[in-house]
Amino acid sequence: MSKAKSPVVVTVTDAALNDIHAVADRLAAAGLAVDRVLPVTGVITGTCPAGKKAALGAVDGVHAVEDDAQVQLPPPDAESH
Repeated sequence: MSKAKSPVVVTVTDAALNDIHAVADRLAAAGLAVDRVLPVTGVITGTCPAGKKAALGAVDGVHAVEDDAQVQLPPPDAESH
């Protein structure tokens, strides 16, 4: 039985911005399935088992690891309440 993976957003420290791809490699080695590396914003997205979040936060160059939240807006013609 495999553990469910949760989507996460990793923010990279300012000092590690120029090395964001190396940070992504270290995160992958620590258990993150990397989806996207966004050098302009200093963000890496991916999925990991819930128990791996603390290990990801300890990776050199990581500022924060947060759960990815999804927002769904109603259609423009939807009635407001």
